[in-house]
Amino acid sequence: MVNGATKTDQAYSALRRAIVVGDLPEDLPLEDAVLSERFGFGRTPLREAIKRLSDEQFINYPPHRTPYVRGIRVMELARLYEARHLLEEPVARQAAQRASATQIAELERICDQIEAAIERDDVYESVELDHFFHLSVARATDNRFLSEAVDRLNCGSLRLWYLAHSRLGMDHVNDHHRELHAAIKSRDPDLAVEVMARHINTSYQRQIEQQQLEMRLLTQGMKQGEAL
Repeated sequence: MVNGATKTDQAYSALRRAIVVGDLPEDLPLEDAVLSERFGFGRTPLREAIKRLSDEQFINYPPHRTPYVRGIRVMELARLYEARHLLEEPVARQAAQRASATQIAELERICDQIEAAIERDDVYESVELDHFFHLSVARATDNRFLSEAVDRLNCGSLRLWYLAHSRLGMDHVNDHHRELHAAIKSRDPDLAVEVMARHINTSYQRQIEQQQLEMRLLTQGMKQGEAL
């Protein structure tokens, strides 16, 4: 735990990680008593953590109903990535025009941290850093509304990224981050947009590959079950 973190902060971090890595699967009802027994936190920090995770699109919290883990259906993938193109390409352009020297150095530092996480084979840390990289690009636009939009959109994608990295590996997943940092550092808005578009397209293709792999494994499991 981070020194000085409140119980709510600790509960938030534990639940967020559990959702991203699939320990709390999508559509799972989040009952206070069950979560308290599993994670060791009281009702108040858990509820405050759930509210925060709901704001970040990890959890659906319907009025007067039990909150549950938010999922993204296969048919929604195309729309999700359409939204990323519409939002993050202009963000990349603005970042190349407005990023400060400190922000550019921060992007390089995050790239180095992602590389280190990949070398440790730490999938969870790599996707959290990936999210932070995209958020930092958005913050470099000096537009808090864009930053908030990118933050929420990509929070909803973290579990997808985790699944793809876990099943397909992490080779070259940091390459586009390096290229985007270089484009922003060189103040080349057109190149920044091009790199961001390629990056999002690659991520989408990895999601399709991950879904296809999941279907093949499911089919193989069914065939093996029939053979027994």
